[in-house]
Amino acid sequence: MKKLILLIVAIGLVATAATAGVSPDDLRSASKIVPDKATLATNKVGSLDCSGAIEIALDNVYLGTNVGATNNVSTYGCSFWDESGGEVVYHIFFSEPTMFTANITPDGCDLDMAVLDQCDEDLGCLIVVDTGVVTTAPISGDIYFVIDGYNGAECSFTFDINSVVAPEPVNFCDALDDVFGGYFEGDTCTGENNISSEACGVYTEDGLEYYYEIFMPAGSSFTADVTNTADGAIWVFDACAAPYNCLAYADATFTGGTEVVSYSNVTPNDMWVYLVVDSYGAGSCGTYVMNFAASGGAVANEEVTFGSMKATFR
Repeated sequence: MKKLILLIVAIGLVATAATAGVSPDDLRSASKIVPDKATLATNKVGSLDCSGAIEIALDNVYLGTNVGATNNVSTYGCSFWDESGGEVVYHIFFSEPTMFTANITPDGCDLDMAVLDQCDEDLGCLIVVDTGVVTTAPISGDIYFVIDGYNGAECSFTFDINSVVAPEPVNFCDALDDVFGGYFEGDTCTGENNISSEACGVYTEDGLEYYYEIFMPAGSSFTADVTNTADGAIWVFDACAAPYNCLAYADATFTGGTEVVSYSNVTPNDMWVYLVVDSYGAGSCGTYVMNFAASGGAVANEEVTFGSMKATFR
């Protein structure tokens, strides 16, 4: 894969930059589609009852039902969906930092899953999802999964929880080779999945990737738009290897849509940043075009190695 270096020469531009326990950022919905569900701002019934919580273990499938279960909770502190069905509570304790996926498959009704780090529907609420969750970082301690019925729904369901091997520290520096330009055509299908979840992101991006290295003098800025035949996403980092900081992120469209990301160097120093073309969906990939623009002008010439043209010139 080529190292794509976009050299910004605009200087003096107005620019803008960017614990312990379980954080809501440590969990993401397994689905990119946000369900169209009515909200219920206030309809508190009672308090969550975990006295009958079912103890579970990783890498297992559980069959359950909330038919006839008591409705103790109708809303959760991190969601306003109407969860007026009965609850089924599962509990697991992670003695060591662990990554996992957890999913529910209802049998004919609309069930949701609340994930809590304590048995309190308000203080413990981390996320409420329609299908499942994935971790973005290893977590430890108590975790409660509450299967609840949207708008009073009740039916049987399947609940599965599976361990995920923590990824190796990210390093895509060796995937870089020399290229300069302002307009690019690329294909992520020759790449790897080095980056999935970061705090600045909204979704888990498990697609294959292509990498650009950008030199930014103090005060410079850029905007890049990428149109991907996959369900594209864009990351911007301050290094090509962990530990790094996520500076910007874009995933506002679906397959074939255009994602736009901007970043400005407001520091008094020159810097390098790294733009990653990614996509949503495990192993997904596709061809893309990218327009890159910097206020005040940008160097747009390309040096092609490996005998293949990856960009046209403007």
